[in-house]
Amino acid sequence: MFVNAPAAVAHSSFETDSFILDPIFIGRDDDLPKVVDMFTQIHDDRIFSILALVGMGGMGKTTLTKKVFNHEGVKARFGSRIWIHVSPTFDPIILFSKILDKLTRRNSDGVESRDDILKKIQEALKTKTYLLVLDDVWNEDVPKWEDFINSMIGATSTEGNGIIITTRSERVAAIVNPFYIHHLDGLSDEDCWSIIKAKAFAEYGEVPLEFKMIGRKIAKRCQGLPLAANVVGSVLRRCESEQEWRSINENWISYGEGGESILRTLKLSFDHLSSPSLKKCFAYCSIFPKDRKMEKEELIELWMAEGFLQPSQSDDMESVGDMFFNVLLQNSLLQVAHKDNYGNVWYYVMHGLVHDLASFVLSNDADGSTIVRFMFHKEESSSISEQVAKHLRTLFFEGGTSGTISSGTIFSDFKYLRNLILSGDNCKELPTSVRKLIHLRNLDISNTSIGNLPKWIDELYQLQTLRACKSHLEKPKLPSMLRHLYIKWNTDLPAEIGRLTCLRTLPYFRVGIEKGYQIEVLGRLKHLRGKLEIDNLENLREKGEALKANMFQKSNLSELVLRWEAGKEGVRNDEAVLEGLQPHENANLQKLTISGFQGKRFPAWTQDMTGLIAITLSSCQECEEIPTLGHLPNLKSLRLRRLSNVRSINSSFHGTGNGEGVIFPALESILLLEMAVLNEWKIEFSNEVTAFPRLKSLKMYHCYNLECLPDLLFRDTLHLSELDIRHCSKLKELPDGLHALNYLEQMIIRGCRELTKMVEPFPSGWGSLSSLRSLEIRDCQELTKMVEPSAPSLTKVCVVDLKSVQNLPKFLDCLAESPLLEQLTVVSVPEVTLSTSTVKIWPFDSLKKLEMDVSMQWSKENNEAIKVRVDGILKNCHSSLCELSLTGLEMWDSLPDSMQHFIALYSLELENFGVKALPKWFGGLSNLERLCLSDFTNLRSLLPSMRSLTKLQELHIRDCPQLRIESERHKILNRSTNIYVNGHKR
Repeated sequence: MFVNAPAAVAHSSFETDSFILDPIFIGRDDDLPKVVDMFTQIHDDRIFSILALVGMGGMGKTTLTKKVFNHEGVKARFGSRIWIHVSPTFDPIILFSKILDKLTRRNSDGVESRDDILKKIQEALKTKTYLLVLDDVWNEDVPKWEDFINSMIGATSTEGNGIIITTRSERVAAIVNPFYIHHLDGLSDEDCWSIIKAKAFAEYGEVPLEFKMIGRKIAKRCQGLPLAANVVGSVLRRCESEQEWRSINENWISYGEGGESILRTLKLSFDHLSSPSLKKCFAYCSIFPKDRKMEKEELIELWMAEGFLQPSQSDDMESVGDMFFNVLLQNSLLQVAHKDNYGNVWYYVMHGLVHDLASFVLSNDADGSTIVRFMFHKEESSSISEQVAKHLRTLFFEGGTSGTISSGTIFSDFKYLRNLILSGDNCKELPTSVRKLIHLRNLDISNTSIGNLPKWIDELYQLQTLRACKSHLEKPKLPSMLRHLYIKWNTDLPAEIGRLTCLRTLPYFRVGIEKGYQIEVLGRLKHLRGKLEIDNLENLREKGEALKANMFQKSNLSELVLRWEAGKEGVRNDEAVLEGLQPHENANLQKLTISGFQGKRFPAWTQDMTGLIAITLSSCQECEEIPTLGHLPNLKSLRLRRLSNVRSINSSFHGTGNGEGVIFPALESILLLEMAVLNEWKIEFSNEVTAFPRLKSLKMYHCYNLECLPDLLFRDTLHLSELDIRHCSKLKELPDGLHALNYLEQMIIRGCRELTKMVEPFPSGWGSLSSLRSLEIRDCQELTKMVEPSAPSLTKVCVVDLKSVQNLPKFLDCLAESPLLEQLTVVSVPEVTLSTSTVKIWPFDSLKKLEMDVSMQWSKENNEAIKVRVDGILKNCHSSLCELSLTGLEMWDSLPDSMQHFIALYSLELENFGVKALPKWFGGLSNLERLCLSDFTNLRSLLPSMRSLTKLQELHIRDCPQLRIESERHKILNRSTNIYVNGHKR
């Protein structure tokens, strides 16, 4: 290990999750099926089966575990899957809180007791089996582990659950008492070479011959570590000459086995950074805690304040920082943590091992100095001495919720501070001592409760960045050198904002009519970049006024929002105003939103912005025609909302495509919302033209007059994964080709009351909607024929209010192809005629929730036959069903016998039965927690066997006129059961 390397080298890992999957997964073809088989074949005779995955840092334990976690066989085996990143600190209460967060999708408030958390875990799990992943465990304290696992046993109601532990330590693996320890060995040299090739030549395909021999030597030096292969592959990506490859091979000398090799490998990536400034930026990243997610702009602004980014004649400091950041990302020294739907990255992380390297570099600077220049500090911790304070350049000061940062908090000793980041809800005033920080360049108070900035804020004359997302700014002057101002959307800006000519970031600007607030203020801010939203554009009357904003000069904007306020009276000339707001023709603009525009037509420039990836047109009430957009090469998302005067979407919208016969070549998502008078959507082009080849999501809501969709809509949209049509009440039929959408995962058709047909007949033997996972068809009164999916991954089906459907029996027969079905709702549909053999083959052994209503459309004359059919359906799900809602026929004087075998049932709703008493077997539903009885007109008493329902928490009685609940209460042993009669608690 390097001299003076930090002890933290032993503790790596950022906050992992189960979603980000490495696209390069090489060399684990034997490990993956082995681990998966272990969990898909575990026995149900014990509560937990624990598997420990052991290997050194960087060996790919987390990557392999993610593959196991997301394997279809594992998903089918466990009712819930929970991924927890543990980190070096093994605190059972923190772990329980994280588990509860994952189960309930809540945000922990951090004040609940351990007992409360465990009770909620027990409630959330109920009768589910689960797989729990504890990633990156370092705990060697046996009592701590036993404390954790014994509490989990107490909160678990089922057997056959699984736990995966990933760790570097054999001792940790032994402590957890696993049924199997899987050692993750190093990859072969060939596998390492395959990873390097995939990283270094991802865009070029074949590897040039002269690089192969050197590349194999470099792969050998990876010593089987996937992390090393990934990092060196990223380094080699930018090495274009054979000599550069030879240099890397010759200078890469390992200092030994284990962590030393990883650190040496990572330092190789650092050594190849192109400049001392870039290396400083890399080392600076280590000041963040290991689990911290970083925003790109935030990090660049911190670098900038430290003086690491020197501008050139062609690039300002922000551009240099952007280049530096991208180099670190490309070399795997930073990693993507979260992307939005458009592929834009929101957050980044630094891998734990890379963080160790950055810490090592930061603590071993050239002059051997040990001066602390960067610090995270909590007010509850020890104070910062004057000797330390005078050398600090960056301070993250956390006041927390118990401590406070008040106006009297002393910062005057921090004479050379460049970055000050304050946080804490109790911080309500900016300390007056900040006034003396004359070198301060970055001030972040966005995570405080500071509402008003002091008048002296402009005395911080070197301030470059101010993040004040909760503060009012209209009174004080702001420092004239300010480059980045982060504010909330309704902030009133000071009247002299236009004098801040260095400003790069200004997210929101409201157009006023008084001097200092008018649109020409923006004209003086020539360097704006990122997002800009301009509100209250109704205050502009003509194109000449709009031109004063000089939008055509702002080439660095990435998102532009132009908003007119609805309901403002007066003369409007929106078409001319929007014409005058034309952005730079070669802009980096990616997102455009136009809202409240009252012109009839959009200006020509709206269809010339070839870099756009997202367009939203909203509340443009007078607009009659949508601009031509079908030729835009990068457009991925299109949202049309409340365009109340558009009657037709036609060729003027689609255009002729991109010159290669493709219309909307990149479009992935379409939303049509509340298009009040839209009555048709037509595509008119020849068979040689391709339309929407990459469309993944189509949503149409509340287009009440829309009668038809394009005939060829589904011809080329073979990758459509989401189809959601709601309340298009005049829509007659869906286009042909729906059955061939074998990437479709979710389909919702709701409130289309005149829809008669969903799918045309297609040749037998064809696959139909084979990827479908969720299907809902509801309130389509005239629908005669539904889809008939052959979907092995289908988990949810809901068919409700389909009074005219004729192929329901065949539709239900198709469910034999869906062994993973978990939720089924069949309500208000025509009577189903089923043979006994058909009922038997329905694979309902995975069904967890069933809602069925036979009271509305089913023939009362056939009530006994219907009862037999219902009973047959229930028989096939007695071992898995957890929730049942069944509405029967009032002449049924008994409940279906098959219900007595529902061993997992915890919620039961029964309605419209003619029984006089509940059957004796009812008390055998021992897991029942919630029971609702409605419209039992003949029910007179509850059985004494109800005392066996010891877990019953809620009993709802509604419209049971002959049942006297007060005289029946003694039959319920569980005195904590809440009883409701006709909605009122008793």
